[in-house]
Amino acid sequence: MMLSKRKLVVAMMVGAFTGLTIMACGGGGNDDYIPPAVQPEKPVNSDTPDAMSEYNSLGDDFKIHQDGEPFDTYMGLVMCGYQGWFGTPGDGSPLTTVAANEGWYHYRESEQFRPGVLRNSIDFWPDMSEYEHKYVVGDGDETGYSSPFILPDGSHATVFSSYDQQTVMTHFKWMKQYNIDGAFMQRFVGEIMDARHKDHFDVVLSHAMTASNEYQRAIAVMYDMSGITTDANMRIMVDDAQKLMNEYSLSDRSKQKYYLYENGKPMLALWGAGFNDNNHPKPSFLRTYVEQLKAQGWSIMLGCPGYWRQGGNDCVSGSEHTELIKLIKECDAFIPWYVGRYGHDNFTNADWQTRIKQDIATAKTYSTASHRVVYAEHIFPGGSDRNMHPNNGKANPDHTNTGFRFGGQFYWNQFYYDIKNGAQAIYVGMFDEMDEGTAIFKQLNVSKVPSNVASQDYYVNYTTGGSYSMSSTQRTGSSIQWSELASSLDIRFQGIDDDKPTDHYLWLTGEGRKMLNGQTKMTKDIPLR
Repeated sequence: MMLSKRKLVVAMMVGAFTGLTIMACGGGGNDDYIPPAVQPEKPVNSDTPDAMSEYNSLGDDFKIHQDGEPFDTYMGLVMCGYQGWFGTPGDGSPLTTVAANEGWYHYRESEQFRPGVLRNSIDFWPDMSEYEHKYVVGDGDETGYSSPFILPDGSHATVFSSYDQQTVMTHFKWMKQYNIDGAFMQRFVGEIMDARHKDHFDVVLSHAMTASNEYQRAIAVMYDMSGITTDANMRIMVDDAQKLMNEYSLSDRSKQKYYLYENGKPMLALWGAGFNDNNHPKPSFLRTYVEQLKAQGWSIMLGCPGYWRQGGNDCVSGSEHTELIKLIKECDAFIPWYVGRYGHDNFTNADWQTRIKQDIATAKTYSTASHRVVYAEHIFPGGSDRNMHPNNGKANPDHTNTGFRFGGQFYWNQFYYDIKNGAQAIYVGMFDEMDEGTAIFKQLNVSKVPSNVASQDYYVNYTTGGSYSMSSTQRTGSSIQWSELASSLDIRFQGIDDDKPTDHYLWLTGEGRKMLNGQTKMTKDIPLR
């Protein structure tokens, strides 16, 4: 889903999120005050028949969405974040400027797209078997910035471009095929300030709007506010939102029947509210712009930190935390962000399960008889992010080269326990995020990925400040944490388990939707296919 928020940390691979320090929680202006949690009604981690029904229920008034009908609420839906940021030479985008090496948009790293860590940015390789348009890497693309990636059978690997309408149509076709409700289209405020980048996201969004109508999938725009902390930047976002509202006639659905609504208005998501850093807008600053967007006719969904309820840790504290909770209650939906916060080994423990259950119970109290606030739990299949950040997982690598996915059990655990704990909706991060290894769409199996070995070895250097570089000789000094040959790091492309089809995570997502909506029995075990 995004720039800063997608940066995985080692903690996700090894367990608890040790990269953050637990801080006092905010309440009013007193940082020592911890607001009481709304206690869950049933004991945590109880799987006895008395703990819940065999089938999940979202309430007596809930109705499962039917194909062909508009999407009037996020309740009961499983939606995916959709990056749509991949570009290739020859795709027609203004970003295919050879001199600036933007032709390999979000495939490149260190100004190139070649085999070798820090020389490309993707961790998984797409299964290209169903794409009509396939873009060859390093074979006559004339950029001078790429080299061929060789598949096990000796052929040269290809990739897709999100700028290509056929790509987006294929992805939305898969959403329909696997019973995934739709997508939140990522729109990076920091990127749409540049005309060429804005053109890319405008075109991809236009393709997605067409695909939404064609395949009857829900669609909504999500702004990533990473780095957006000034009035001038926020004004760009607000003005852009008004243009989208007008261009696609979202207020009456005359053009986009399947645009997602909440509380009778088209939904606009704002990711990056309340994070405890200087790279995202503080809630008190954001409020003015939320009010302006509401005045345009939007319902608002906020993307919040994982510790939104208590404050502290990755979330603002003190008076800003109090303001965040007020803002959440006045909006129409919100999601937490969990990448880097937990992993397969600690997600099911009592600490996380108690936290998540209390989060859900508290969020449900924010809805009133006249105003619904939907809380959608965030889940993700795993993650790696090693080609861009090779220190990730270095101490405890995934020797299966499947991106810490554990055959899908980690993903399914999140579906099961979140639904068991009372989840109303699901936000999957992400549909197509190959850079950090969180994509659920079709990707090659482990034995089918191309080689990631460079034609000539080199040293990869990691500094105490967390930056990376490459060199022909080994680096030393007090600022160097480690300097190792790329070959010794042995960072390979990740893949889907060889005993599973490439659509395994698409299929699991659809099965999770059935469980959320009470169409299949609750089960901790991955369903049989």
